[in-house]
Amino acid sequence: MDGYQFEYQCAEILKRNGFSRVQVTQSSGDQGVDIIAHKHRKKYGIQCKYYSYPVGNKAVQEAYAGANFYDCDRAMVMTNLTFTRAATELAEKLGVELWDHCPTTRYYSLLFKLMSLMNIVFFLYGILLLFLMQNKNMFPIQLPGDFLIGALLVAASVFGFLGWRFVLCNLAAGGIYLYLSLHTVLLPAITNAAYSDIQLVVLVPTVIYVLHACWLVGHKRH
Repeated sequence: MDGYQFEYQCAEILKRNGFSRVQVTQSSGDQGVDIIAHKHRKKYGIQCKYYSYPVGNKAVQEAYAGANFYDCDRAMVMTNLTFTRAATELAEKLGVELWDHCPTTRYYSLLFKLMSLMNIVFFLYGILLLFLMQNKNMFPIQLPGDFLIGALLVAASVFGFLGWRFVLCNLAAGGIYLYLSLHTVLLPAITNAAYSDIQLVVLVPTVIYVLHACWLVGHKRH
């Protein structure tokens, strides 16, 4: 990856964190701003630094000046590594946001796609389970779970699919999946009751959504 590719990677990260109208500026004559983005009715001027060493004062100064040039409300610097102490102090003084350790690979979007696929499967399974529970006489098909499990699967998959960018939605999805994990796997294991191996799959989104919520909280503090 080079600096130009990193700018587009940062644009994707911003989109995943609730920014809209994310636009990468021209590579030349950008006045210190690589990306223009909007969030909460504020316009952000963002500089991206793909470095092999900590980012210093100059990047903060350029972002601050560039944000003023583009009439932005906030300035931001994103980097794949960290910032020097001087850069951090200057950013606090000028009100420039700093995002460090931005991922340089596509794992983030890949994870979103995998979780979206899993949520679609859980949603369809939940809908099917609810349908069969409502029509037991017409369709005497036995599937693992009951009406409550079906309703919770639908709710968790909707929270997970639509709320990937939001902390509360991730916590809601993770909490529901955690309950399902306890109800369908862990408690039966403790009581020596039978449970299906396929029910172990519900442990995966439990961990991912809780960790992703923590990741979102950490990046919102930058």
